[in-house]
Amino acid sequence: MVELAEVKRSNPNWFDRGNRSLFGDQRYWILHSKTGIPYLLRSTYGWSDMFGQKKKLSYMINALDPLTLKIRPKLDEVFKTRDGAKDLIKSLP
Repeated sequence: MVELAEVKRSNPNWFDRGNRSLFGDQRYWILHSKTGIPYLLRSTYGWSDMFGQKKKLSYMINALDPLTLKIRPKLDEVFKTRDGAKDLIKSLP
């Protein structure tokens, strides 16, 4: 199983303080699909306060390359709850 520390070592710029602040990321988790493929789940405010809106926490999923652990583009769906995102990851092949 892939650990968050391994993903951080493979993507140091992604997790630096400036990048986290810019993108509004709050927390990160590594979850695995039912076949063991790793995904990065992140809670983020992700520019939700643009155009005078209130900040709104949401959850996004990025696939990870299973060999290099490089972070791939995020999946299109944005989740309101962590459980909703976890359920999707668990259902993926």
